[in-house]
Amino acid sequence: MKVWKGFIRRNKGWLGLFIGMTASHLFYLYLMRAPKADLVYSTCIDVGIFLVIFLVMWITYQKKVQRLRQFLSCPLENNMQLPEAEEPLEEFYTELFSRANEERAEAMRRAGREKQEQREYYARWVHQIKTPIAAMQLLLQTQREEAPERYKEQEEIEEQLFRIEQYVSMALQYQRKDSHDYVLHSIALDGIIRDSIHKYAKMMIRKKIGIQYEGCDLVVTSDEKWLSFVVEQLLSNAVKYMQEGVITIQTGQNETEAFLCMEDQGIGIRQEDIPRVFEQGYTGFNGHTDKHSTGIGLYLCKQVLTKLGHTIRITSEPGKGTQVWIGFSLQKIDIRDGQLLPYKNVRNQAEM
Repeated sequence: MKVWKGFIRRNKGWLGLFIGMTASHLFYLYLMRAPKADLVYSTCIDVGIFLVIFLVMWITYQKKVQRLRQFLSCPLENNMQLPEAEEPLEEFYTELFSRANEERAEAMRRAGREKQEQREYYARWVHQIKTPIAAMQLLLQTQREEAPERYKEQEEIEEQLFRIEQYVSMALQYQRKDSHDYVLHSIALDGIIRDSIHKYAKMMIRKKIGIQYEGCDLVVTSDEKWLSFVVEQLLSNAVKYMQEGVITIQTGQNETEAFLCMEDQGIGIRQEDIPRVFEQGYTGFNGHTDKHSTGIGLYLCKQVLTKLGHTIRITSEPGKGTQVWIGFSLQKIDIRDGQLLPYKNVRNQAEM
């Protein structure tokens, strides 16, 4: 109905003119007292011509509408062109669209450049911050050798420096989360887990936190740098919210996915907070008691894992601890040689 109304509104001038000319012709024949047979014959010819012209105009209009519908169903790209204009008014509309599309493309390029400049600025800023942190850590190590009686104070300072380094690194990853800096390939999960444990070993020793991990031979298709960031962030959360106890890390697979499970014996998460733990800036009840909570860590983990095609879920019980599950689909593909391979085949190739 909308197309029909548009057709009538667009061609009402021509249709009105033709109907008027037909009526004038028949009225002229009537005034000339033409025989009824001539009137009927002329009426049939005029109506036939009208119907043919009307049908041609309608088919042409329908084809143009169909082309525009196909155009609208395609993704909007910077270099896409409208169907060829067939009249001056359409040429004006095409020119307006092209100009608007060019301005939009230029605005997107400008925004992309600004975002890239911002990411580069933060990257330089992070490296500049890490330099004095490394220098302070070296000074602490020297002082520890010269004044062992102040070992406890030095450990506390070192722990705070470690936290600062974590926050700086998190700020950098937050800036990079929307980038296309994701490289998928087959990686051994065992190395990522062991590197993360080694990074937090000193902090776990100071807090008398044990670690239970028996190793694994699981190979997954992921981005090593980003997956390392996620595992380190989850381990950091487990250590942060524990005073003592054991962190258990397990891996395995079932019929649909491979998984990594990290379980701690910390303070746990309230049930009403669990649905929102992956929201940006949400800290929940624990965030009110821990002033160091930012509400960014789990949000970044969720964003990164979603981009990598992985899943994450959390179960927890206040006062008993938290379990975090990362799922790796068994149908993930190996993009190194452009072939679509099931996960098991990717794993077998990596082991060969």
